[in-house]
Amino acid sequence: MTRSRRELLSRAGGALAAVGTTAAAGCLDFAAGDGPQGPEGTPATLSCTDEEFVRLEAPFSEPVETRTVEANGTRVELSTEGTSETYGSSLRLVLRNNGDAAVATRGEHAYSIQRRTGAGWQEVRGSPTGEPVELPREDRSLATNGTYSWSVTLEEDALASGVPGTEIAVCPPLGPGTHRFVYWGVVDAAPVGIEFELVG
Repeated sequence: MTRSRRELLSRAGGALAAVGTTAAAGCLDFAAGDGPQGPEGTPATLSCTDEEFVRLEAPFSEPVETRTVEANGTRVELSTEGTSETYGSSLRLVLRNNGDAAVATRGEHAYSIQRRTGAGWQEVRGSPTGEPVELPREDRSLATNGTYSWSVTLEEDALASGVPGTEIAVCPPLGPGTHRFVYWGVVDAAPVGIEFELVG
């Protein structure tokens, strides 16, 4: 079928307008709140509007060692690729046994994700059911040069689904500020952690 030049230009213009509308809608979606929606900086505390929310309690006491810890003469190191990550990106961490003997651990899920507040470090996750929950623990041995590795996506649903078989949520939403990942699963050793900044 033969079309006039004017008709073809008109159809092309309509297609470009549709693409432009879609692109603008994507920008509006991002501007409407795809970034971190929680409190900024160092909030006084972490408050949740959900009355059923029960925050996870830290199964360890301070102080938290930075990056390395000793367990029965064996050195265990926690490392990360970066200490500043944007909302929705992944924080990659590795716990490695750098010593000459195996170390006992409580498994891969023996970690906390905390936010610095005026009241101290607080876990960002908790139970949405009104009942307290505990993170799963399993007795595992980490051999010499053995590792645990995590890719922690800094987004509420991803953090909530990061522990299989456990119903947890993040409340309030993540916000720009100082956080830390703490592995507390090395038996007979202090917890070891790394601080990182979550940015918009």
